[in-house]
Amino acid sequence: MSGSKVHRLVGVALLAAVGFILQMFLAFPILPAFPFLKLDLSDLTVLLGGLLYGPVGGVMVAFVRSLLHYVLTGGGVINLIGDAASFVASCGFMWPVVALMKNKNSIGRQLTGLIGGTLSLTVIMSVLNLVLIMPAYLAVMNFQLGMSTAKYVLIGVVPFNLIKGVVVSVVFFALAKALMPWLEKQQRAAQVPHLH
Repeated sequence: MSGSKVHRLVGVALLAAVGFILQMFLAFPILPAFPFLKLDLSDLTVLLGGLLYGPVGGVMVAFVRSLLHYVLTGGGVINLIGDAASFVASCGFMWPVVALMKNKNSIGRQLTGLIGGTLSLTVIMSVLNLVLIMPAYLAVMNFQLGMSTAKYVLIGVVPFNLIKGVVVSVVFFALAKALMPWLEKQQRAAQVPHLH
């Protein structure tokens, strides 16, 4: 295995582990009416993975993080739904950011990517909650939401994901500014084939 592949695998594993820790221990509700919708900053590691190793690298970080969370929280159908939703949400948020910042990393592209990521996250999770996630939860857990799924999406899912997107974007924007010299060096190291 080449040095660049090892570098990539180690980087993905480390980012996924940090993402798991953030998701597991630093998640908190932001909408009092829906305490089960919890904000965590694990998408920061998915974004970093995407910038360092391309969109597939970001997807790998999200997958390993969600798999770790699923296995270490006991598995089961309910956790499977939640962790699958978390994985899709992370990928939906990361893809526009990485696509815009891939070749030219300016402040304008960062902001456009983060706004695009927030909107992508909100649309994807709204549609998925409407047609799949919430119906699956209601069927498995056998509880009543107390409102229609459409109303829940409108007053719960949409504001939650907009707030989550903004919070993660602000933290990422500050982090990216501080880490940019290091990130650019890591990107070059991940791309340059090592000669033996």
